[in-house]
Amino acid sequence: MCDTSHILQSSTWLWTLSLIPNSILPYLVLGVMSTSIVTYALGHSLPSARLDRLNEVFTVVEELLNHAKKCMRDYLVLAETETRFLRTKLAVSKLHSRLLETRNMRGWKDYLHNMIAILRGLAMLECEMQDIRTSLLVLIEAAHQRKLTQDIHESQEIVDGALHPQYSSCGRAHSECTAANYEV
Repeated sequence: MCDTSHILQSSTWLWTLSLIPNSILPYLVLGVMSTSIVTYALGHSLPSARLDRLNEVFTVVEELLNHAKKCMRDYLVLAETETRFLRTKLAVSKLHSRLLETRNMRGWKDYLHNMIAILRGLAMLECEMQDIRTSLLVLIEAAHQRKLTQDIHESQEIVDGALHPQYSSCGRAHSECTAANYEV
């Protein structure tokens, strides 16, 4: 799958390099660019950087949970989501402990094996946190839509009562009482 912005960016860099006279400079610039891109990619995927990003997502999800507790009625779904969140947080804590333990490993094979397992675990937990965040946003939006629908119905009843008092709930109750008085 090719990304058009990536292709455009690559062609822009190559065009820029073609403007530099024939010497070692284009190769030097290309080497520096490649090194900086690889360094950025490795720095972005380090376990410590991924843990920092997960901690930021934890903060956002905790705020969403607090907001959801204020506006939601379905407490069972909210409790299940909060349980998923806490389990994911515990799993991240265990991975963090495992990462700290890898610093003292002597064999590079054990270190490499543990780092791969930690990176896979972090990738799965990042997906889980995004799923929890999305489900909370959907639940909050559903609660918001339910509130808006309720407000629309209340406003419509007020308008209907003002325009047609005999059809409003108060008007119907009054007409039913007067009809009952006439039947007796």
